Amino acid sequence: MSETRETLVSLNNAGVCMSDKWLVRGVSLEVSRGEIVTLIGPNGSGKSTTAKMALGVVNPSEGSAQCRRDIRVSYVPQKLAVDWTMPLTVKRFMALSRTANENEVQRALSSTGTEHLKNAQVRNLSGGEFQRVLLARAVVNTPELLVLDEPVQGVDFNGEIALYRLIEEIRSELNCGIILISHDLHVVMS
Repeated sequence: MSETRETLVSLNNAGVCMSDKWLVRGVSLEVSRGEIVTLIGPNGSGKSTTAKMALGVVNPSEGSAQCRRDIRVSYVPQKLAVDWTMPLTVKRFMALSRTANENEVQRALSSTGTEHLKNAQVRNLSGGEFQRVLLARAVVNTPELLVLDEPVQGVDFNGEIALYRLIEEIRSELNCGIILISHDLHVVMS
């Protein structure tokens, strides 16, 4: 019996050209439920542009991009501008993303191993703790597609491995598609 894959986003020979310069060109990919697709390359190679094209944020200059119309997407940015002088607890930070009830926030924090941090100040978190809280914030609305842009930035090597394992657990638990953007092939492959 063959398994039916639900395609969430796809690109077909797509590219983006701005000011007569190709940012990315000739990209074809498909992301289905339960699948992790990793975009790997050096800084400036078009990984983030490719993800934005797949999500319909940037229109392709050539080729085609399709994204399921009613898809629930969560995005964890490479960098998040937070005013670190502002007193903000993890619990309050979680509530900023959308109207989430206490049970949903608790479930998301628990799924990323950060429930013990809910009353901690965001500014006092380590790099790894903050990345886990960002993941919790992304999964609070049970996304069908999760886009992670350099999710281990600012985390030590052991923390990177633990975060990649956590991402795999999230994929398995939510059966969501994941677009993972990274410049570090060795860590992603391990």
